[in-house]
Amino acid sequence: MDETAQRPAAVPVPTARQVLVRALPAAAVMVISLPLATWWWVEVTGDGGPWWWLLILAATVGLSAIIQRYTSPPRPRIDPRTGEAQWAPATATAAKNGELPACPEVRTAVGVAACAGIEGLIVLIALLMAIIFSAMILPDLWTVLLPVTVMTGMAAFRVRRSWVYLRVLHSADHGG
Repeated sequence: MDETAQRPAAVPVPTARQVLVRALPAAAVMVISLPLATWWWVEVTGDGGPWWWLLILAATVGLSAIIQRYTSPPRPRIDPRTGEAQWAPATATAAKNGELPACPEVRTAVGVAACAGIEGLIVLIALLMAIIFSAMILPDLWTVLLPVTVMTGMAAFRVRRSWVYLRVLHSADHGG
């Protein structure tokens, strides 16, 4: 691979809006395909067992992940010398004070992690909606809602900092 693709300046960290818009196709596939596959399987087999539904869930998540891989905005590579121990304080500081880390590698790594957090929340919201629609077809699935709702809620609380960090990062890039 080209070494310039690994430098932070070669590929900029995408904005939160770019990440959000680019995550929507994978989310739409999840919301549409899971209930559709559930309906099809119930119609074909008449069986409402949960084990086959796990296979449909895995296939739907896999398809959504493939689509997400091809639609996500390009990002710089994370420098392996930066550790996650440096990321959490940087995100918290940016959210609280609007200050970015002095080290460009840490700044980029936190930006890439923030993008992943936003994408993760979009996928979890889509999964939650897909399970709600699927549970209307197969009522046994209502029990799956609680863990997915808890995971989505936890991700929603964490994504605020990611969104703020990306906004601060891009306002600093534009001299704001």
